Amino acid sequence: MNDKLSRITAFLIDAERLKLVERRAYVSDRSRRENSAEHSWHLALGLLTLARELDIDIDLPRALTMAIVHDVCEIDAGDTPAYGPGRPDQHEAERQCVDRLVGYGLAFGSELRELWLEYEAQKTRESHWVKVLDRVMPFIVNIACEGRNWLEQSISRSQVLKVSEPVRQHAPEIYDWMVERANECVQRGWLRAG
Repeated sequence: MNDKLSRITAFLIDAERLKLVERRAYVSDRSRRENSAEHSWHLALGLLTLARELDIDIDLPRALTMAIVHDVCEIDAGDTPAYGPGRPDQHEAERQCVDRLVGYGLAFGSELRELWLEYEAQKTRESHWVKVLDRVMPFIVNIACEGRNWLEQSISRSQVLKVSEPVRQHAPEIYDWMVERANECVQRGWLRAG
C-alpha cells in the first residue's frame, strides 16, 4: 500500500506540472495567459454543459476523462499554439511524455494512454466531441478577451474558421454559430477580414 500511494503521489505531482504550461490564450479578464490545466478543465466543463444541454449521444464519463487528459502530453512537449508553426517532433515528444507518465505503473496509466491515442486518432464520437470543444472553448475565451490573442497575432477570420474545421465536420450548428460570431469579431476589429 505504501509503495502504491508513493507512486500515486509521484504521478499526481508530475501531472500537476500541466499548470506550468503557459498557452497563448488569455484568461477572460486579460490579466494573464491561461495554462494547459485550466484549458483542460474549461474544456471538460464545456463538454459536460453541451452534452447535457444539447443531449449529445456520447459516453460522457469517457469523453470527460479524455478531455481532462488530452493535453497531459504537454507537460514535457509544451503547448503548440493553434495559429503558430507546427513542430515536426511534436507528436513524438507528446507520445514520449504519455509513455513516461504510464511508467508510474498505475492502473490508470493504460487508460490514460488509450484515451490519449483515441483522441489523437479522431475515430470515435467521444474524440470528435473533445476536439470540437478543444476548438470552441478557446474561441469563446477569445471573444471574452475582445480578441486580444487574435489581435496580437494578426489572425484573420479565415484562419479561425480553418482551425475550427473539426467543429464544422462534427457539430455544424455550433460551427454556424461560430461563423456568425467570427463575422461580428471582424466588424469589431478583433479579427482581420479575409
